[in-house]
Amino acid sequence: PVLPDNAGGDLKDRLSKFVEVSAADAFLKKKVEEGSYSPGHSNGKGSDLQNRMAKFKEITSPDAFKKKKEGEIEEGFDEADGPIQYDERGEIIGGPGNNVYMGKVVENKITLRTTTEASDYVYLYKLYLQLEKLKAQMHDSPHFEDVMVEMDVSNGYAKGEEEGVKNALEGILASTQYTANVNWLNKEWIEKHLIRDDEYGSIKFRFRDHMLFKQFDKTAQKGRDKVIRTFVEQLLQHANDITQLDLSSCLLPDKFLEVLAEEVLKNPANSLPKLQLINFESNLLEGRGIEALSEVIKNDSTWRFLQAILLENQRNHMTGEAERALADAVNLSPSIVVCSASIRDLYAVKDITDAILFNMDQLRLARRDHQAKEGTLKDRERNETELYFDSIASNESTETEVELVGDHSFVRLDDEEKAKSGAAFKDNTSVRTIKMEVLGLDDNFAIAFGESIANNSTIEKVNIDSNAITGFGMKALFAGLGKNNTIDEFQVRHQKKPMATLDEEALPDLLAPNTALLKLGIDVRSQLVRMQLDKIINANRDRVRKERLKSKK
Repeated sequence: PVLPDNAGGDLKDRLSKFVEVSAADAFLKKKVEEGSYSPGHSNGKGSDLQNRMAKFKEITSPDAFKKKKEGEIEEGFDEADGPIQYDERGEIIGGPGNNVYMGKVVENKITLRTTTEASDYVYLYKLYLQLEKLKAQMHDSPHFEDVMVEMDVSNGYAKGEEEGVKNALEGILASTQYTANVNWLNKEWIEKHLIRDDEYGSIKFRFRDHMLFKQFDKTAQKGRDKVIRTFVEQLLQHANDITQLDLSSCLLPDKFLEVLAEEVLKNPANSLPKLQLINFESNLLEGRGIEALSEVIKNDSTWRFLQAILLENQRNHMTGEAERALADAVNLSPSIVVCSASIRDLYAVKDITDAILFNMDQLRLARRDHQAKEGTLKDRERNETELYFDSIASNESTETEVELVGDHSFVRLDDEEKAKSGAAFKDNTSVRTIKMEVLGLDDNFAIAFGESIANNSTIEKVNIDSNAITGFGMKALFAGLGKNNTIDEFQVRHQKKPMATLDEEALPDLLAPNTALLKLGIDVRSQLVRMQLDKIINANRDRVRKERLKSKK
């Protein structure tokens, strides 16, 4: 449309003016003139916004990323914050805004623990032996975990098949008087609830009477607080060597855990030092009690042998703060391998799961370290998936097609074994079609597979869509394709991360020597790169068509 003469100039001039006034330099100039911006005032260190933006571009450039890959350390935005630190993959592991605790960045929830020292393996091996004892005790001892009466924590009544047991218990409990003077809370009462197992060297304190905290509820606050504090004091005084604490199905309130945490942290190293298992299931815990328990778990000196926390089936859901606190506590514990709780926060669930898997791996490493020192370490037997690729590598397999899509046994392989699977095709003469999708294949696999296809003269079709290959791995694959003369179809789309522009621009030159590829599936953003790749593919198609016509004559 044509603007009228009084519209303030033609459209081109108006657009140019708009671009000019919206540019960063014009914006800064306007702010300085208005007095609302002073260069050097943004961070109090004499660096203005432009310098900070230039610094950002500098540390995020491809050259900077290359330095990070080589293990160098780049400076952050502000020297007062300390340098940004990277691991061997270029991922941030420390620096501005990150609170590094025991090798893990806590603020942004990045879990990256430091390498385990030899001295730690002694402690971890003790945890491993303790866990094996716990598992054996659960399996062999019929009284280790009695059949629990299903409790309705809203009223404390039992249900189901245990109705007869409930009635008998109520008859016994009717003669029991829980008085507010707490004279009954003494050494004899504590010892009455101890269960000793000499075979496994365990001592369990088990109290499951819901009538105590039902009688001293919030309406009897003063008596309730006295009962709770006395209970905790007597427990720590007369049952300090217990290995298992079972207070399930007794309407336990948050206040109990708050007092327990308070008393334990007064003498963290000597309060329940042998504790291995906590069972607080089917109670009234939801907020501050869980947070207090988490503070105890976080303490390096307390409960160093605690391996299991059972918190299922509370009357109400945990608060968000309690879920987050529990996740942080488990994430910092080197010993916990079981955490049973109803948690709605998916981030908290992931943190707890990752921490437990890490702890289990550490116990396995400690076991192997001990076996290596004792000379009893045996080589691990290779699983079915590993043996399958071994047969391909040795050329013993006669299969012509390899198809693995989201195979869980392959996904569970470590990075080294996945890379070996890529190298398995180097000397194989039977496989013609490869389909390996949704397997988490990374750059290590791509490098090994690129070398394989450069040497292989049998493979015709390859599909490795939906994996985790970056631009670095793509270049390795295309370098191999450039030396291959049998693959006519190659699909490598839908990777987790897009390639960098520089990596995309390198692909056409790497593929240029190829004369066999007729179909290529790859995600590139640069239209120029797309045109160059299409040109190579079209040239190969024309050559094949001409050869086919020539053969007919």
